[in-house]
Parts: sequence; structure tokens; C-alpha cells
Amino acid sequence: MGKHDALSKTLAVTGVIVVALPLLAPIAFGVVAWFTRPAGVPFMIDFLMPFEIYPVTIVGVLLLLAAALRARDRRAAVAWSVGGMLGGVLLSGLAANLTGIADSVDPLPWWRYAPTIALGAGSLVAQVVLIVFGILLVKDLFAAEHATEPPAVPTA
Repeated sequence: MGKHDALSKTLAVTGVIVVALPLLAPIAFGVVAWFTRPAGVPFMIDFLMPFEIYPVTIVGVLLLLAAALRARDRRAAVAWSVGGMLGGVLLSGLAANLTGIADSVDPLPWWRYAPTIALGAGSLVAQVVLIVFGILLVKDLFAAEHATEPPAVPTA
């Protein structure tokens, strides 16, 4: 059994919060802006913000990986989610360069944007999956302290 100490729990909880922050920040800023704008202005969010503050996400990823490795719990699930996240981001950048949208100032046909958008969306889905696995890891870590208690013996 791995280490289910306070450090592992702190790493896991902090990692989940830091990985979720870039996804929740655009929504929170959009809600604040919606209430401060004049009536009739639609609700808008910056859907590229999670990619703009990706270094914050990387810090959370490292914290979750450290927690999973220390606890020896959900290592494969966390690793696959991280691979999907990083692979999606790197491949979306590559797709943007290969399709020409990274260098173009003119509007291009829609099909050139599709691979980049799909890979970016896949990365965001993998980030949500990582948050779910992180929450399950936190649940496992906190449940482990109760699992060491001996079961109650029924009295007759």
C-alpha cells in the first residue's frame, strides 16, 4: 500500500483545484462580466483562456501525478489523462501550423480550423477526465484512513 499521509492528501486536493482553475476561471469571469454589462449584452466567455494559462494547469498536473505516485493509486488513469491533455495541446499546435491557421491573417476555409479545434477540445475533455480521476484519488486517500480500523464484531 502506498503513502496515504497528509502530504499525499494535500498534493491531491491542491492538484485537483489547480487543474480545475483554468476551466472555471473563464466561466467565473463571464458571469461577473455579464452582471456588470448593460442589459441586452449576451453572456460571453473566453474559450481560449484555459490554453492561455496552461502553465497553471501543468503545475496542477505535476501535483496530481506526485500524489498518485506516492499513494500508488489510480496511477494509470491519471497518467492516461495527462497524456491525453498534453497530446491534445501539442497536436493542436502542430495542426495549426500544418493547416496554415497559425500564420494566416486572412480568414481561411472552415475545414482548416477543424483539426485544431477538435484536438483542443479533446485536450479539454481529457482535462475534465483528469479532474474526475483526481477527485476519485482524493476520495480514495481520505477513505483509506477509515479502512485501517478493524471491523466491528457483532455481539450476540
